[in-house]
Formats: sequence, C-alpha cells, structure tokens
Amino acid sequence: MNLTANLGLSKLHHRDDFVPIEPYSHVAALPSKKSGKVAAKHDLAGQPTMVVYARFLAWAVEQARFPMSEQVVDRFHCSNATAHRWLNFLAEAYGVDRPKLRQCAKGPQR
Repeated sequence: MNLTANLGLSKLHHRDDFVPIEPYSHVAALPSKKSGKVAAKHDLAGQPTMVVYARFLAWAVEQARFPMSEQVVDRFHCSNATAHRWLNFLAEAYGVDRPKLRQCAKGPQR
C-alpha cells in the first residue's frame, strides 16, 4: 500500500509560479490578471461597503450645504463617477433632488 498520495506527497511537478488553493492541493489558484493599467482607488477602498457609506454620510451631514461632486473628490480622492454615484444615493436618502451648481453658489434663497 502506498501512502504518499494520502500524506500529500506526490510525484507531480508544477511550474515555478504555481500557487495552490489550499496547502498540499494540486489545484492551482487562478492567476491574477496583469494589465498595464492599475485602477485608481479611493481612500476607503477595501473596506466594507456599509463602512464606506457610513463615513461618507457622516461627512455629508457635517456640511452646511448639499456637497458637490468636486468636494467629494477632494475629500475622498475618488473618481468623479464615484462622487456622483454617492451623491445620488445621498439625495435619494434625503428625498430631494440634487442641487445644480448655480443653486449652491448663490446660497439659500429668501
């Protein structure tokens, strides 16, 4: 009886860059895609989604006026598309329409 297979010892030879899914596994993990571009990430990237939204909401509530996308980009170092997406969610949560740039620059109407 040969126990080498049961002990995780086999005569299989792998490439030098072989990365197993689990220790002593002969199933390779999927190789990472190597592209020339590295996607830019915001400051909160890698954190749970609810934490990201909670920190954005906490910051947005502190603002005197409804924040503009440029303010979000400057504060969180995110893309303009991400800033607009977060602001759309904020406006939906408040139940209001997002203000236009001219309305924010003028200040409150009396």
